[in-house]
Amino acid sequence: MTDNRTVMAQTNFAAASTGAAAPANFSTDAGALAWAEGQLDKLVEAMRYKLEKHIAGWPGDDRELDTYEAFRHLLRDINFAHAAYVEADYRNPAFAKMGATSRINFQLPSPDCMYHSVILHGDFRYRITGQRGSAAIIQLAVYDGHACDLVGWKERCVVNNIDQPGSLAPGSDVDIVLSRERPADLGDALWMELTDGPCELHSRQYYGDWENEKPAELMIRVEPQPFPAKLLDAVTAPTRFARLVDLLRVHTDFYRAGVEAHLRAGADEIPEVVFPGAFVGTNYYPGWFRCGPDEAVIIEIEDPGSLYWNTALFNMQFENIDWWARRSSLNGHQTKTDSDGRIRLVASWRDPGVPNWLDASGRTLSLIAFRFFRAARTPGAPKLRTVPFAELREHLPADTPAVTPPERQAEMERRLVSVYRRRMADF
Repeated sequence: MTDNRTVMAQTNFAAASTGAAAPANFSTDAGALAWAEGQLDKLVEAMRYKLEKHIAGWPGDDRELDTYEAFRHLLRDINFAHAAYVEADYRNPAFAKMGATSRINFQLPSPDCMYHSVILHGDFRYRITGQRGSAAIIQLAVYDGHACDLVGWKERCVVNNIDQPGSLAPGSDVDIVLSRERPADLGDALWMELTDGPCELHSRQYYGDWENEKPAELMIRVEPQPFPAKLLDAVTAPTRFARLVDLLRVHTDFYRAGVEAHLRAGADEIPEVVFPGAFVGTNYYPGWFRCGPDEAVIIEIEDPGSLYWNTALFNMQFENIDWWARRSSLNGHQTKTDSDGRIRLVASWRDPGVPNWLDASGRTLSLIAFRFFRAARTPGAPKLRTVPFAELREHLPADTPAVTPPERQAEMERRLVSVYRRRMADF
């Protein structure tokens, strides 16, 4: 039997070496074109591999919609991989948005979180400065290796506003140095250790109160910053382009294993799964449910004393479901706890007029995931049961409030506005 606690270990997915490339001849148009077409052939092969893994072999409940979304997801991954890994330069780093935009969904992203990544190298010293903002949780983690190929991928160090409350307090100025060795001139800055070779920084800002918490304003640079930037050459160009191909292949396999982990959950209860390299300090519970147009799924949980928790619905591409325009996610700040201390969420195609509604978005098979950050005790497994939509109120506490259509409309308008104020819609 597969162990759900280790199946997602990222060492299972690291890219294999492709060996040395044949020498290129740029002395003629034909030679230059042959080199470029060779790169394109590798990309197309990886794209076909990805499409097959995203489309074939899954339950057929929503096959037409799944196919449309699979092709769109391929383009989204190319978009992200190009920004984060092809354009990336160790000497001129920049934060690349990983998955907070409404148009990029990379590996089960949370609608609460704005994600950024930067690829770095231990030969350089970097500095992050700016304004921290006030998101409920801000976390920066350094990993050995790069996420595009997962070669040598291992967590090295983590800072966050819980363990470094002074340096990362809401509204504070941020000053973080990243280097192989602790600088003698560090002063009051935080220090994050880099490995000897390639490494990567992931920044996560998790928002609880979407309407009031503010985004960070951060920049990263090399100390001292070299000018001008280097041109592409015979070493850097193939290396950068290979990262795109590696990401499409490696994260297709990781995606496949992730969705399989969801589908291994039972129909009535969701077990915990470990996602190494994910949101450090978090318990993950990925599962699934089926819901027809005349049904409702009641998901029951108890908050285990978490500093933060959330849940969201996802499609078969490991993407959250249009959360900026659909009520497909909730967090601890947004939910209502029932009088018995339990939290009951309701997923359905139509709005049932209850506070904790999740919009199943017209699909039969949905993936669902829970994140509990820094829980005081091990979270209990979420419980699910399906009831007729017309009888939903009979299965909820009698004092469950009603939400009117005008109230829901106003709530959804505030939800959309929050996307922009949190800069979640920026590319």
